[in-house]
Amino acid sequence: MAEAAAAQGPVTVEAFLAFEGEPEVRYELVAGEILAMAAPVDAHGTIVGNAWGVIDPALRERPPCRAVVGGGVAIDAHNWFVADLVVSCAPPEGRREVAEPILIVEVLSDSTRDRDLGRKLQRYIELPTVREIWLVDSGRRWVQVWRRTGDAWIVTLPLSGAARFTSEVLGGVEVTLEALYRNSGL
Repeated sequence: MAEAAAAQGPVTVEAFLAFEGEPEVRYELVAGEILAMAAPVDAHGTIVGNAWGVIDPALRERPPCRAVVGGGVAIDAHNWFVADLVVSCAPPEGRREVAEPILIVEVLSDSTRDRDLGRKLQRYIELPTVREIWLVDSGRRWVQVWRRTGDAWIVTLPLSGAARFTSEVLGGVEVTLEALYRNSGL
């Protein structure tokens, strides 16, 4: 399918969502090209779980707000990304993408770092509903938080060690790097 589609031009989101691919392989659509995602390393999965553990309690009293692990994010006709974690307060619609994302968490790894910090980040900040983005490195303690304020984005200096930050999307919850990196070996 991917080879045939490439010969016909960029793949659309509609065609991508109909694409079945290999079992147990996750895919993204980037600039009309179907890309397989490498299986994450141990620390990556631990960090995603820890981020969910920080976010979920902050949303319990705010239904229908929820955190979706491996949530699809529809960007445009030729881009459909899989974020490590997506928060939305829109009612679930039973679709493959998470509607109206407000917080996106990307855990960076060697195989995804360039794409996550480049193309994906640039496209996420263009989405009008996204208010916060957490970039969390899976190889070292390094977190960068992007926060929308009006028409501009405020970006933290990279946080490391035992640093902490406040999430406005989560109602002022203080997030520690200790919590994000718990049991990850970092």
